Amino acid sequence: MKIIKITLLAVLLAYSFTSIASSEAEVEAAKLMKVMDMDKVMNDSMSNMVDIQIQQQPTLAPFKSVMMKFFQKHMSWESLEFEFIYIYSQAFTAQELRELTAFYETPTGKKTIEKMPQLMAQGAQIGAARVQENMPELQAMIKEEAERLKQLSEQQK
Repeated sequence: MKIIKITLLAVLLAYSFTSIASSEAEVEAAKLMKVMDMDKVMNDSMSNMVDIQIQQQPTLAPFKSVMMKFFQKHMSWESLEFEFIYIYSQAFTAQELRELTAFYETPTGKKTIEKMPQLMAQGAQIGAARVQENMPELQAMIKEEAERLKQLSEQQK
């Protein structure tokens, strides 16, 4: 009985220390998000994403305001803040988060934050253009796989 009590106490203590560490990391992650201006970064990224979608599909242009309203509701910083804090606090220790915060407070870190939405949009455009350039190859690969799957299905009958 004494062993069970000691084991239970050890588990509870380990759990409480994990909770404290997690809480500290979450506090540091929240500070990092603030220093990174994540609300602005998310808003700029969202706007860039909608613009790219409209460039790729000009027929969506009349619906830009509807798309922005949707993304503001489901992809805004306000709707995602706690999830971001959680994933950062799980990926980094409190000390690592403090180090990241220190970096983003430097001139280079601030420039990184400022340029990131534009760089991400440019990267997305490069990726979309690459896919578009090679679309016939993808279509041929899909057609080939569909034929292979059809043959397999017929063989199993």
